[in-house]
Amino acid sequence: MKPDKLTIHDLFQKERRYVVPLYQRAYVWNEEGQWEPLWEDIERQAEACLESEGLVAKRSHFLGAIVLNVSKIVGAGVARSEVIDGQQRLTTLQIFIAALRDFSGMAGSHHLAKLKRLTVNEDEKLGSDGSFKVWPTNADRALFKTVLSAGSPESLLKSLGVAAGKAPRLASAYLYFSRQIATFVGSDIDEDGRDHRILALLQALRTSLQLVVIELEDGDDPQVIFETLNARGQPLLPSDLIRNYIFLNASHDASIDADALYDGYWRIFDDERVEKPVNGETRFWHIEERQGRLKRPRIDLFLFHYLVMQTEHDLNIGQLFSEFRDWRARSDDTVEALLQDLRFHSANFRSLIEPSGDGRVALLARRLKSLDNSTVYPLLLYVLGLSAERLSVVQRDRILDDLESWLIRRFVCQLTNKSYNRFFVALLAKLKRAGDDVDLADVVREELSRSREVTARWPSDEEFLAAWLTKPLYAKSRPDRSVMVLRAIERQIRTKRNENVGLPEWLSVEHLLPQKGELEDYPIPTDLELPEGETGERRRERLIHTAGNLTLLTTELNASASNGAWPTKTKKIAIDSDLRLNAWLRVEPPSTWAEHDIIARGRELFEFARTIWPRPQSDTDEELPSSDDEPDDAAEKGVWRFTDAELLQKTRAAMTQALATREGVSLMSDGVARRKTADGAMRVALSISKLYEDRPDFPYWYAYHPDQDEYLGGAEKGFFVLGCMDRDEAFAIPLDVMRPLVGLLNSTTREDSGRVHYHVHLAERDGALALLLPKASSHLSVAPFRLSLTPASQPEAVSV
Repeated sequence: MKPDKLTIHDLFQKERRYVVPLYQRAYVWNEEGQWEPLWEDIERQAEACLESEGLVAKRSHFLGAIVLNVSKIVGAGVARSEVIDGQQRLTTLQIFIAALRDFSGMAGSHHLAKLKRLTVNEDEKLGSDGSFKVWPTNADRALFKTVLSAGSPESLLKSLGVAAGKAPRLASAYLYFSRQIATFVGSDIDEDGRDHRILALLQALRTSLQLVVIELEDGDDPQVIFETLNARGQPLLPSDLIRNYIFLNASHDASIDADALYDGYWRIFDDERVEKPVNGETRFWHIEERQGRLKRPRIDLFLFHYLVMQTEHDLNIGQLFSEFRDWRARSDDTVEALLQDLRFHSANFRSLIEPSGDGRVALLARRLKSLDNSTVYPLLLYVLGLSAERLSVVQRDRILDDLESWLIRRFVCQLTNKSYNRFFVALLAKLKRAGDDVDLADVVREELSRSREVTARWPSDEEFLAAWLTKPLYAKSRPDRSVMVLRAIERQIRTKRNENVGLPEWLSVEHLLPQKGELEDYPIPTDLELPEGETGERRRERLIHTAGNLTLLTTELNASASNGAWPTKTKKIAIDSDLRLNAWLRVEPPSTWAEHDIIARGRELFEFARTIWPRPQSDTDEELPSSDDEPDDAAEKGVWRFTDAELLQKTRAAMTQALATREGVSLMSDGVARRKTADGAMRVALSISKLYEDRPDFPYWYAYHPDQDEYLGGAEKGFFVLGCMDRDEAFAIPLDVMRPLVGLLNSTTREDSGRVHYHVHLAERDGALALLLPKASSHLSVAPFRLSLTPASQPEAVSV
């Protein structure tokens, strides 16, 4: 890896295309997170140019790092570099320059031609793909071309047919920078004054705004490097890495049209939109869904469940990409066959996460979402993907009926779900290995019925009834689960004589015996036999959330009827509720409501529940005790420390002095190995290594901690400074250079605390010190970041 420092002007004035591969993510930067900080950097440097002689700022400003894979020039085309990391930054800078160019054109500036050369490869035909300096990923190209060619904000909005507040992200970036430029230049000065301020912005690009440009060399693997890089603190999704893996490999095969494959099979995962944003996200496959305690984008969840279906292994979603890569390496299928299969199964996955209609699959999918159970998805993907010749609709629905019964009965009985993932993977494997003449519905039923263990048994009618009558169905934290069960019963109660009226979407649970009812309205009966040690009050607490005491009402009716006396409450429900669950209150409702009524109604509702969720009976049905999780063991790891505190203190002082002198600032202590400016705009983390003579492969060793990263990230400018006890030099690595490299370092996680640190090694490479990047089998020269420690400030080197 070869680093170099270039100004924005130097980067873009070359006749070169910076091409973002099709597998990279779409444009995601926004005003608050990135545009505004970038503009503040540009504006600050432009003001510094205005204040200096010769329009040259006294100090340069570092905007970050980009990683490029330089391609060989083929034919007469313009030179090309593939953007491995930094595509968001490059795209945004081009949009800013285009906005400045268009403003200059409208203002009649003398500097228009200079700005045009920064956005157009003049050797290419104007408007052709090759004429654009930056060529973004496929999903953004059409819009980017429109933005760069618009000529003005008004023309852009007209061509898009939208108002400013409704413009897509790339267009919004152009509009934002256009506004900022107009404000900076001003409208109350003469033409020469405006031109002078436009020149100040151009001078900032030419002289003081810099990037560290890292070019890959022969032997550097762009795939490995891409997999672990972050973009401005936004980690790559597993689906980003998988898309990269698929299409990067495809692009290396001359017989494959990677663009056509992307357009035909994958583009929908990036581009499909929904009408109403969900938490600000409009891309269907990037909307987050709950899986357990966490939420993840739909595309990541689909790829995870698809991979479990294919591998028949209980996988860790945190290792999704590496698991996919390993599986793919063992597969003989072509890239197109893989993409066809993904598209086929994505339709079935969609039917699970966004069910529509009243079909059997949709009904199960809605109930699974209430149960918050996705461990069965790989099995369902396989079942739903089978042909009608292999699995008839009748057989399929029988499988879905049995799976739903098994899950609902276990939910009502409050049996553990901690082994569901392994259980369903094992069931999936049995289905996939079943002979062609085997009824798969029989295989599923046999497996669901076989186990007597608490982790996998299918509760009998007796166990189901006992739980139905005595265990709480309603939980305040998840009322949707009891709503799901009661909606199923309402659906079952209806007959052909009832109107086919759909249930309202937002029904809420109502407790017939109110949770906060007055005791005089709902006295505790004294004629019920109580189990030993249980009081009447405790029994009421236990039964009040069981199925027999629950019904469904609209939210408005629930609020008006909730805690009233029984006669008043039942009258309101009878008048306003049309649900069959509440029809009994319109005939001859009981005059009171107490525990024995709850149990009796529970038994009545159970007959419907047993019909909805049947189970084959067995002569060996029995109840088995549950078991508890066992705690994990913990182990400690040792640590090492320097022992000469005075020597370390002197070395840190020398490093601090050298960096402060170079940056033209004054640094103060902010901890043992941390420094900052008084205004907090710059922060420094110091780290020192002795020379490990017994380790020639990495003689200098440092640790980089997440809390150091967080500390440095809290300032406008941050440096991770590496010192060597036996050298008169140190290396101040900017945070924006360090961050993308962290993923290429080895790391250690302490078992006792879970804290992680990354191993930073310096070693001689090509006659100079370099930072080793073991996960990329590469290195980065640290020469551009060198600080010279003066003899007066550098302590004598000693063995530590």
